[in-house]
Amino acid sequence: MSLYHLFIEPWTIGDWMWRGLLTSSLVAIPCAILGCFLYLRRLSLLSDALSHAALPGVAAAYLITGNSETWSLIIGATLAGLVTTFLVNVVDRRSRTRSDAAIGIVFTTLFALGVIMISALASDAHIDLDCVLYGDVLGVADHSIIALAILSALVITLAVVFFRPLQISTFDPALAASFGIPVALIQTALMSVLSITTVAALEAVGAVLVIAAIITPAATAHLVTRHLQSMIAIAVAHGLLSAALGMYISIWINCSTAGAMVSVGALLYTLTLAYTRLRPSLR
Repeated sequence: MSLYHLFIEPWTIGDWMWRGLLTSSLVAIPCAILGCFLYLRRLSLLSDALSHAALPGVAAAYLITGNSETWSLIIGATLAGLVTTFLVNVVDRRSRTRSDAAIGIVFTTLFALGVIMISALASDAHIDLDCVLYGDVLGVADHSIIALAILSALVITLAVVFFRPLQISTFDPALAASFGIPVALIQTALMSVLSITTVAALEAVGAVLVIAAIITPAATAHLVTRHLQSMIAIAVAHGLLSAALGMYISIWINCSTAGAMVSVGALLYTLTLAYTRLRPSLR
């Protein structure tokens, strides 16, 4: 098979190729940036909780409004994410339960509640659970792409403007507090932006696979650098490369686009890990 058929021909068949690549890139950028701060704060699994907790928020939004318009569902899922963050903090701080267990308890309970709500109370909502779980990069609507573009620009802007307080509060919360930096407020704001990002990415990559878009790039970047700026840059590059190669692979072998992207990301992590393990012996 020629290079033309492998890399050029997909761009000549309609506009779905550039739409899919644009959508996946707009998901990769904010997820990678937020993932770095979550990874360093040891809160990576919170993205798992937020993505699954979106389901009862979607169901509740439909039951309250009586329609399945995108913006109402996003608001419902975002509020559910904030409730999830609050409940995780309550279980973590008010009991002897470990943080990872608290996250697991909260998100599985809320996800199960969402399934019950949809099956028992909102069976006519036409909410595609497969789409919620696995996403559909190639079927994202125009307004969702616009929302992702706005969100991506917002996350980049916030990361640049508030980089110093985010950096200090991430590495040394006590020092940040001594400087008068509102550590708790920054944590809440970070979780709020994460909730919105997770919900916005659901339509593209789904609740299950958005977790990888947040965790894997940051974990890969942390293998090769200890500087936050470099870590963010490498994580974003990892996310964009995973999106592009995943798009091509899904076309070549006719498989799930989001699944291919996550698999490429995992492969890049594995190769980076192998390189860092072998690097001392290569000197």
